[in-house]
Amino acid sequence: MTNMKRMLVLSIFLLSIGSVLICDTIEQISDQKTQRLEASLTYEALSPRDIYPPWKSLFLNYFIKAKDNATLFFSLGGFSREEGESLLGIAGAYKDWGKRFYTYTALAAGSDSVYLPKIRFDNDFNLKLGTKKNIVLTAGFTYLKYHNVHKDLILSSGVTVYLGRWIATYRIFMNRSDPGNITSYSHLFDTAYGMEGGQWTNVTLSFGKQAYLATYLASPEEVNRRSLYIVLKHRRWIGKTFGLLGDISYFKLEDGYKKIGITLGIFKEF
Repeated sequence: MTNMKRMLVLSIFLLSIGSVLICDTIEQISDQKTQRLEASLTYEALSPRDIYPPWKSLFLNYFIKAKDNATLFFSLGGFSREEGESLLGIAGAYKDWGKRFYTYTALAAGSDSVYLPKIRFDNDFNLKLGTKKNIVLTAGFTYLKYHNVHKDLILSSGVTVYLGRWIATYRIFMNRSDPGNITSYSHLFDTAYGMEGGQWTNVTLSFGKQAYLATYLASPEEVNRRSLYIVLKHRRWIGKTFGLLGDISYFKLEDGYKKIGITLGIFKEF
């Protein structure tokens, strides 16, 4: 059995055990709940191919909508790259604290690798404005600590507008990377169309700079390169509680590599 298969078996086992424990707990606080289980596979082809072999990943996601206006989610991801194979675990929640205020919180931990964080913490604060509460202002922060000396602090703000079945989002990110106290900025635009139980289609455009101090060099120096990311996502219900999902993405790093990714997956609600 290959390492990737072992990772898959371990992910399914842990998710199954976690699902049972979570359901027993949530049962006590929610007599009516919505759950969703998702599984997806991603294949990413990089260029130049002779330097960068393809990347592969698997994700299993589990969501629970509880009685107290909270949605809990748990994810397990397995990654296979030339640098090695790794696992990433994520747990978090969306929580409504009132009619106009809600938060998003997530904690992630990755196994020892050069491309996953040792720990990551995200928290967003969201405020609904307008008589229809269809304008949402967001302020957030992210902390990442890697398995080497690097760590990042990301501050962000943005706005989301809901117009019928259309959703439009803009967000700006300021990233401070240490060591070196190097600052960079990036932008994100997202447009979505659809409704739950039918289909969702959205396009995301992200661009900016990746800046950090290259400590692996004999004389550490600042790396500051532009990047571009575009992804088209689609989710479609083909039954009342079952559906398919997928996306196609493009990423370009200045003076680095290009990447095309394809994701295919399924989901089940119960």
